[in-house]
Amino acid sequence: MRNNNNMQKKVISVSIQLIMVVLALSILLNSVFADPTGATVTFISNSTKNASSAESRTDEKGTITTVVLDAMQQDYKWKAYVGNVTSTFTLDDEADYTIYQWNIDHFSGEVFATRASSTPAWSSINCSTIAQKQNEDYALNHSSSSMDSINQTFVTQTHKSFVVADRTMSESSCYAIATWINDSSNTLTTTASFQEVILSDGTNIVYATFVENDKFGYMNDSTTYDFQMIVAENATITAPDITYYFYVELESG
Repeated sequence: MRNNNNMQKKVISVSIQLIMVVLALSILLNSVFADPTGATVTFISNSTKNASSAESRTDEKGTITTVVLDAMQQDYKWKAYVGNVTSTFTLDDEADYTIYQWNIDHFSGEVFATRASSTPAWSSINCSTIAQKQNEDYALNHSSSSMDSINQTFVTQTHKSFVVADRTMSESSCYAIATWINDSSNTLTTTASFQEVILSDGTNIVYATFVENDKFGYMNDSTTYDFQMIVAENATITAPDITYYFYVELESG
């Protein structure tokens, strides 16, 4: 009888150890090799530029007047997203049953946007090549030689190093920009706030920007954001507005 009890205890002990090992492996695999996850998008507001008032001159009869006309016009080949990031870190199984969660309000990571309706192949994600930028220009009716094309906008290879789905993007290996701060141009350096990088999974263009944790944004006021990014639109004004899908990859800090 004692032998049976001892055997049952050993079986139970081994079973518990196996469960703990499986759970530990599951947590390890999900934390180290996790892909960016789809983000829930909550609409706050949007706005666009107002039409500028016309200026005038009254010159003398019989004169030839030389002038420079300077107009600031909204660029409908692009649109922007700004905002904040909230996140719950969770310990779930594959059926999304939760054993514990943490509400985190300070973290590092990236925000991604792509017009691909299917999940990007994160295992193949890399810096976008010139050819891939030009292909995206062609798909959206941009001229790749135009200054406001995708190819010519993301033209400088300067950014900090970062990791996407366990793939390291080395410092200044991708084409990048820095969106504006306080209504002024933001010099692109490896330490600049609001850097944005253009990536590709081999088929789809993916825009990536870094989570900044309440930095002053593009407006010349006290508004702060966690991220800012621009994404390309179809250059044909009558074409339907492009749908973008958002993903985040975060790490508690």
